[in-house]
Amino acid sequence: MFMISGVFASVLGVRQVERVTTHEVLGIAGDWPAGVSIEPAMIQKVRVDKQVAGVKDPANLLGKRLASDKKHGEIFRRNEIIAPPRSWLAQQIPEGQVLYTMRPQEGAIPHSQLRKGDLFDVLATSPSGVRTLARNVRLVGVMSGKAGRPSSGNPLSLASRPSNGSKASMVVAIAPEYVYPLANIRQSDVVSIVLHGSQNATPDSRIRIDPEPTHRNIEIVAGLHKRSVAVPMTR
Repeated sequence: MFMISGVFASVLGVRQVERVTTHEVLGIAGDWPAGVSIEPAMIQKVRVDKQVAGVKDPANLLGKRLASDKKHGEIFRRNEIIAPPRSWLAQQIPEGQVLYTMRPQEGAIPHSQLRKGDLFDVLATSPSGVRTLARNVRLVGVMSGKAGRPSSGNPLSLASRPSNGSKASMVVAIAPEYVYPLANIRQSDVVSIVLHGSQNATPDSRIRIDPEPTHRNIEIVAGLHKRSVAVPMTR
């Protein structure tokens, strides 16, 4: 019993000394080359001498890149981490689409609850009926502030709420054929946003909102003239 208690006391003493003379910083898990983007799975806690400076907050590492090769267990040093190159607005345009700025109407889905990559459709309701203005619209960012000034240092930011006297503008990626329908919104139109989900959603998994067709358009050609006739569909 005396020997066991002595061993326990020694172990506790060593641990106490270790806590006083060392501290935990963040190190790398695995061997990684320079230029790789740092992800959560690459970060682990490492105990080093208290005189050794290191990074303790993972937020200072995530999304940044390694400036040099690092081996498993090595700690992250601030001079070995570089910020990724700035992404300009033109680089965020998906292939085959263009960027368009639209201002949501009051009462629409709150822009503070939207995130980059969210997909939605835009509808307009008028006395003549409902028409689809754009489909598969992808949110790129939200600008908020007077005179279109961003609410923060970023060109595009998701502000929690616009400042007094200002209106939010959504920067969206759309197919080119939807530019003129969106630009042709009348003051009397009531614009609705139908949110489908995030960019990870596949087109097949999305809910169909188009009304069932009741007529089929048929082209009638007579000589050099042609006209379109709507024929009711029979069930």
